[in-house]
This record gives sequence, C-alpha cells and structure tokens, in this order.
Amino acid sequence: MFKQIIDLGGDEWYLILSLWIFFVFFVFVAIWLFRMRKPYSDYMSQLPLENEKMENEQVLD
Repeated sequence: MFKQIIDLGGDEWYLILSLWIFFVFFVFVAIWLFRMRKPYSDYMSQLPLENEKMENEQVLD
C-alpha cells in the first residue's frame, strides 16, 4: 500500500492540485467568516426559525 503512495507514476499533480483547492477553499471560508458582520450572522441564524414560525402561523389560520 505504501509503495503505491510513494510511486505515483507522474500522477502526483492531481494530488497537489486537489490539496491546493482544498486549502484555498477553507482559507477563503475562514476569511469570509471572520469578516462577516454580527447583524448578518444574527439574521442568518434566525432564518430557519422565522420560516418555521411563519409556516406554523399559516397552518393555524
């Protein structure tokens, strides 16, 4: 098994590319989360609850 990992036969570029895509994506998400404003975060956290409350009110009417 370890021989297959060490001897990739020229296919290591796929591994390096996938690692970079993974790294860039999570760095982007981390920066986006740190820059997110508190009111936007509160608004987004309440959306599922508001939607559920609105559906319950429509059923009761």
